[in-house]
Amino acid sequence: MSFVLDNDLLQTISLVEKFTRARIDKCIPRDDKLVFIVERGDAKKIVGPNGATLKKLEEKLGKRLKIIEKTPEMFQFVKNAMLPLKVESIKEENGIVVVHGNDEKTRGLMIGAKARNLRFTESVVQMYFPQVQEIKVV
Repeated sequence: MSFVLDNDLLQTISLVEKFTRARIDKCIPRDDKLVFIVERGDAKKIVGPNGATLKKLEEKLGKRLKIIEKTPEMFQFVKNAMLPLKVESIKEENGIVVVHGNDEKTRGLMIGAKARNLRFTESVVQMYFPQVQEIKVV
């Protein structure tokens, strides 16, 4: 996945960092939302108490935000990327990560229409864990 950090995106990153004191690694525009990948331990700074900080940022930016917290553990990173959906279990075989969702609805949301959610999650995970060839949801 490639995207260009234009001036607007750089200003958005700066605004969010100043407002929350969170350290942002990447900001990826996606449809009507912005996906922020933040340093370990900084997700709570953006979300704030009861989600209040996140709501203020969403109002200020006029977009929905998704926060993914970085971690050196691949399985935890995949789980973080799929939040708020709950991953029941996860395993990896030969570069293919297999994720088990709790129920049919959860699995459907993980995959998304035309597998868009799954492919997006896969591309984000591959930025940090290039050994991942594919993510499957079962």
